Parts: sequence; C-alpha cells; structure tokens
Amino acid sequence: MPRVTTFRTWDDYFIPGTSVLRNKFTAPGKPYGETDPEKLRTLEEAYAHSRIQELAETPVEGRFDYDHMKAIHGHIFQDVYEWAGQERVAPVGQFMTKDGHAYYGAGPHLTAAAEAEYAKLASKNYLRGLEPAEFVDQLAESWGEVNVIHSFREGNTRTQFVFFSQLAQQAGYRIDPALFAPGAPLRDAFVEARFHSQDTGRNDQLAAVLGQVIVPFDPGSREMPAGAETGRALWQVSFPRSANDITRAGSETPSQESRPSTSRMVDRGYGAGQEGR
Repeated sequence: MPRVTTFRTWDDYFIPGTSVLRNKFTAPGKPYGETDPEKLRTLEEAYAHSRIQELAETPVEGRFDYDHMKAIHGHIFQDVYEWAGQERVAPVGQFMTKDGHAYYGAGPHLTAAAEAEYAKLASKNYLRGLEPAEFVDQLAESWGEVNVIHSFREGNTRTQFVFFSQLAQQAGYRIDPALFAPGAPLRDAFVEARFHSQDTGRNDQLAAVLGQVIVPFDPGSREMPAGAETGRALWQVSFPRSANDITRAGSETPSQESRPSTSRMVDRGYGAGQEGR
C-alpha cells in the first residue's frame, strides 16, 4: 500500500536522514523514493517534460485562478511528488530565502496573497483587449507578484510558464519560449529580472524582458505553434537544474534572518509582521 505523508513542516518534504525530497520513485529499500539526487533530477525532468508536452496539446481548463495554477502544477508533477498541486506548507511564520532573495513564508498570508493576485487578473478581464505595451506591463505585474509568492515547494517556474503562456494565448498573444532556451541571452535576463522584482518590488525590468518575447497572434490562425513543438520549447525554458536543486543545498530554505529584500515584501503588504521570526 502506498505510503501517504502528511506535510506539516519543512523536514516533512525530505527523505528521513537525507537532504533529498521525498518522491514517488519507491523501490525495495527505498520506501520514501529515489535517494540519489542526480537520478531524481533526471527522472523529474523526464516526467515533467512529458506532462508539459501534454499540456501544450490539451491545456488544463480553468479560470486562471489559484485552483487553475494548482491544477497545472498537479498535472506536471503528478508522477514525481505526493504534494503535486498543493500549496507549500513550510516554512511557516517567516520569510523563505533562496540565494539571498526573499519569498513568502507559508501560512494563511501566502494563501491570501495568492488569491488576491488571481482576483486581480479576473478584475482586469484576464488581460484581454489590451494593446501590446499595456499587455506586457500587466503581465509582468502579475507574473512578478505570483513568483514572489512562490506557492509550491518545487516546480514554480515551470508551472508559471505554462500558466502565463496559456493566459497570453487566450488574450491574443504568444510567449515565444525559444527565446528563453538554454544559451539564449534572455534566459539569464529573465532570471535576473525576477530577482529584481523580489528585491525591489518593481516589475519594470521583468516587463522589459517579456516585451522581447511576446507577440500578438490570432488564436484561430496557423501562426499558433503545434502542440508538440510548444511543449518541447516550454520544457527547455523550465530551467533544468543540478541535483542540488532537489536537495536542501542550493534550494529554498527557511531563514530567520532579516534581509533587505524582506522589507520590500512588507512594503507590498506581504507577510507584514513576519520578518525576523
């Protein structure tokens, strides 16, 4: 019978006695999943690749709300993690940092902030009917805020790319993922722009990058790329990681420190009063 884990704390995400995330690749002697981080990375990327291709052919239907984002994450990582599609439960009551950049800590304030961002999208008619420059600015605002909330324990970037690519298509635009492929100049620029958003609370740099990869298109025309091609391109921009990214080292970690970036999150209204706890 499959082992069912209740995720309540940061340590619950890891295989006991290791720094590797629990996963579904169980075997005799491996009741919590694959323990080799390099093998887990390879397996995760392969399964995620396949699921992203499926979504390019048959997108998850939804209202571009929090449930829709969760459903996309759940589809991409359903073969790998028990918590696929579930909001991150840790660290609670403090900011989370990665490479010195602050994200939300888990808890009710994360849920409320996420719900508020998707409600903003609905109030803006899901960015439909906007001229290109305005569309790019509004998309950057939404993407930057959703990213700093960082709802999931792992796989946020891949899920965001699928979600916002689908959002763009229904609004009459297309994100060209090939321009974010490994080795492409905009790949590093995109990463830097998101960190800039986290550190400053401003999404103008992210808008400048997105403005170079978004083009108008007619959803009914042949300009829309074939599903398989889109799936491959979206997977390429999913930022394949080293084995360290699915362990404690180099990945998201709870932090009790007060960092300059956390004050920007308080300015945004995110987790006020949580800093330093």
